[in-house]
Amino acid sequence: MRGCLIIHGLTETPVCIAPLRERLLASGFKVAAPCLAGHSGTIDDLARSTWQQWYETVRAAYTELRRNSEKIYYVGTSLGTLLGLKLALDEGWGVRALALLGTPIVLKRHLSLAHLLVRYTPLRYLIHSMHKDYEQSVHDPEGRLIYKASSIPRIPANSVMQLFDLEKHLLKNLRQISNPILMIHAKRDHLAPLRNLDVIKKGVSSEVVETMIFEKSGHVIHLDREREEVANQVVKFFERFA
Repeated sequence: MRGCLIIHGLTETPVCIAPLRERLLASGFKVAAPCLAGHSGTIDDLARSTWQQWYETVRAAYTELRRNSEKIYYVGTSLGTLLGLKLALDEGWGVRALALLGTPIVLKRHLSLAHLLVRYTPLRYLIHSMHKDYEQSVHDPEGRLIYKASSIPRIPANSVMQLFDLEKHLLKNLRQISNPILMIHAKRDHLAPLRNLDVIKKGVSSEVVETMIFEKSGHVIHLDREREEVANQVVKFFERFA
């Protein structure tokens, strides 16, 4: 039995990755799609969670999936891509291949600056969460409705700090990763610039690192206009490493 672990993005829930889950199930994969720690409740619940707790969710699901799966594949969206890289770092080829959708190992410069201002100035006492730009995140109206209904409405400032801490940890250790990787990215991603593809490609030791850029989608590419083709490409990539 082939197993696949699918991990959602920051503020999302597993409902947001349903199209990916359904496509992988239809292709014969045993799928695990857990809800990350802190993501099933309120903004305050999420704000109190750490990246280490998010990763504990991933490790627990991976361990459970291993019991009945000969090979395990990984799909991550946004934050989920970083947690997947961390899993590959720790488990090596225990993860057969990874598909990373909208990888944010580096963010747009203005977001990085905003993070520093909030984290290291008195603004940290004033800014506790940030709005989400639903229109920029998902251009498809149907996908946007799912995203709005199935995710936490604001982004806690502490969660952004946790994201940056995870990025920093990964950037120091990318060279230890050698798994086959497919990176799918939206050209119109308003959070994670396309240079993420080069950062990962140049940073890891993997012999197979492939990239695909989609023209019509936003950061939440797994719910956007090209979601069906994105899911198809993930399955095709995994089939090559069956």
